[in-house]
Amino acid sequence: FGATGSIGSSLSEQLYKSNKEIHIIGKDEEEIKKLSSKLNCEYTILDVLKDDISETIKNSFSNIDVAGLAYCIGSIDLKPLKISKKEDFEKCMDLNFFPIIEIIKGLQNNLKTNNGSIVLFSTVAAKKGFTNHSIISSVKGAMAVCTLGSVGGISFSSFILFLIVWSFV
Repeated sequence: FGATGSIGSSLSEQLYKSNKEIHIIGKDEEEIKKLSSKLNCEYTILDVLKDDISETIKNSFSNIDVAGLAYCIGSIDLKPLKISKKEDFEKCMDLNFFPIIEIIKGLQNNLKTNNGSIVLFSTVAAKKGFTNHSIISSVKGAMAVCTLGSVGGISFSSFILFLIVWSFV
């Protein structure tokens, strides 16, 4: 998910070079088609802010064995808490949190059956608390706790979650 961004495209290219069968997902149809052609792979157009994630997953992956997924979509919303609004947090959750839950719910059985993996990205700010990171720290912290809690209902012997915590310090 987010295959045309810098992290998503780099990961897609690495998987392609490792002779992995990939299926890329992104919202920009022109860019996704271009990358799909370059990597000789299938693609799905999905805007996690506008499209029905559950329906898209059902239609795109019902006959595909999913060995892993990476959610490479996100934002870094920086603003002092004193001027942050509820809407700022909601907007950040809509991009960085809620889609992940829908994706995991939609692919959970497929990943479990195939001993799959999930790769998510967080931030060290969620634990350390940096200036102006109140929005993204809260959202990424919620994502980490919720996904780890969700995975608790699935046997770790058949399901792996990688939570990558970025640090620019």
